[in-house]
Amino acid sequence: MAVTARFGGNEGKARVCARRAAGWAIRGWRERQGIGQRGQSAHRHLQGTALDRSLPAHIRAAAAHLILRIGEDHELPVDADVLDDARVLVNFFLVSDDDC
Repeated sequence: MAVTARFGGNEGKARVCARRAAGWAIRGWRERQGIGQRGQSAHRHLQGTALDRSLPAHIRAAAAHLILRIGEDHELPVDADVLDDARVLVNFFLVSDDDC
């Protein structure tokens, strides 16, 4: 859905969809690890991931990009592609079970 929104010119919806997909992947991984907390939002899972020093730096950075606030110009304050960051997180958390 994020890719479709971006191609349709709706970058805001693309960011929301990217955050949700990454958050769901993180939640699933946390539940498989026995550390999941029901009822947390995708945003909250991303916040926790961005701060979790037990995770690789590139994973924390990708999560941090997804929770950045956009500026008045509707752009991120860093040079990042939130769809790419979401893909990194989804791939990591869908593949990782006991690696971290």
